[in-house]
Amino acid sequence: MANLQHIRRRIKSVKNIQKITNAMDMIARSRFNAARDALLSNIPYVNKTKEIMRRVVSQMRGREYEHPFLKTRDELIAEQQNADGKFLFIVIASDKGLAGSFASNVFKEAHDTIEYDGTDTGTSMDDDGDDENFHKKNFDALNAVKPIAHRTQKQQRQMNATGGVARAAAHGGGSSSGANVSVAREYNDAAYIDGIEIITVGRKATTHFQQRGYNIIKSYHGISERPQYKYAKEIADLVMERYASGEIIDVTLIYTQFKSAISCVPDDVTLLPLVTDDYAKASANLKEEYIYEPDVMSILNEFLPRRLATRIYGAMLHSAASELSSRMNAMSNATDNAQELVGRLNLFYNKVRQAGITNEINEIVGGANALE
Repeated sequence: MANLQHIRRRIKSVKNIQKITNAMDMIARSRFNAARDALLSNIPYVNKTKEIMRRVVSQMRGREYEHPFLKTRDELIAEQQNADGKFLFIVIASDKGLAGSFASNVFKEAHDTIEYDGTDTGTSMDDDGDDENFHKKNFDALNAVKPIAHRTQKQQRQMNATGGVARAAAHGGGSSSGANVSVAREYNDAAYIDGIEIITVGRKATTHFQQRGYNIIKSYHGISERPQYKYAKEIADLVMERYASGEIIDVTLIYTQFKSAISCVPDDVTLLPLVTDDYAKASANLKEEYIYEPDVMSILNEFLPRRLATRIYGAMLHSAASELSSRMNAMSNATDNAQELVGRLNLFYNKVRQAGITNEINEIVGGANALE
């Protein structure tokens, strides 16, 4: 039979944990409201910078302008096939735990992106409705990888962003069967890891990638819940400097996109280079044509750093809101589970206590009958 004192201690322990999780829930809830307000306030600015960038890039198409940060898709694939530069990934996670699967989802998305080897998943059309033969035509021209006609837009971006074409060629080509090809998927592949650089935001991200041997060139701690624009600008300046020098040839941002208090989705976006084909498609419905002074190139040189910093800062705000909502939900669930466990322990305590009383009564009655 269970010890009543042990059960009482267990109930007391669960109640203490419930108080802690309830307090953390309230703290996360108050911080979440501030993070959500900051995100909502920043969205119009991000959208406007996106529209301006779309207009500026559309003005440069078909003219004599050339910019090192602007590439067509054909130029991008050819450059990443032959260039010696590294691939940079900016991973935004959390400084603290107790946020459910928030950090693990970010790391899963990061590894899916960094280690993507070009294997097919069977999707027949790009996410944006592109002709499925577009990528097949481009990759056939490389004569290095087997034709892959069924690749989603996200997979194509991952393939470009991680140099999957070059690595698949070095390992004898990719596969369209959906099998798990062991191309650059081993954590201890030194040659592969040497071609990757990572900037981390959050202690969890830094610890995770350090343990796996990746080269972390910069890390930021203590700002995951309260992002500041100055850190985003610092990252943007570092990225542009290294890209302009040729040390890196691609920059991918990996973060958690906030959709609602109960829905947060990890995502990855390519920051550099800017693919002019995508901007051309997005600017097809723009009717107005602006006049830029002094010229389009000067405007782009001044505006591009701000656009990158704004994009990184927006991702930080999305990640902060997602982290706090995940922690809020996790602590709320923990509090409810603790309440349920206390109820079950109280019921068990009463059953054991009643069984003990019944046993004592039986002993008294038995003793009295023996004396008669």
